Amino acid sequence: MTDVPQHQHTVSNGKRDVTLDELATTQPGLDRLMAEIGPRMHRLYYSGLAGNWPAAVYFYRSTVKQLRLAAWSRPKYAESIERYVTDDCAPVAAAIKDRDRDSFLAAYQRMVDRANAYHDTFGYGFLVWKTPDHPPEDLDLTPATPPPAE
Repeated sequence: MTDVPQHQHTVSNGKRDVTLDELATTQPGLDRLMAEIGPRMHRLYYSGLAGNWPAAVYFYRSTVKQLRLAAWSRPKYAESIERYVTDDCAPVAAAIKDRDRDSFLAAYQRMVDRANAYHDTFGYGFLVWKTPDHPPEDLDLTPATPPPAE
């Protein structure tokens, strides 16, 4: 067996040298990662509501990407998050692909309800996420071209 040298790797952030262990402590916890999911979900909802399917695809993928980062960051939740993505998020993607507004709205609501159920399961039932009552103020999610008549 070889001996592992006892040393610390350091990196500079331009202001100071930090060890890799110190750098790791600056990585976001699940609270910060989840705080980034809410705005994505908000934009996803209003994109689908408006029939802006390219934007809905973008915000859906962004939401799932963030969820998977959360699963990687916190392995304790990885299995549940992956089940959530597979069982509860995938129907939203299918509705977006089909450009089916009614299916999208139903699948989206189920996705939100299931997220809140997971909050409860993991002891965070006091965190109940809801879609804001208004579209995001910083984006115009109106489709570039009107959606086809149904």
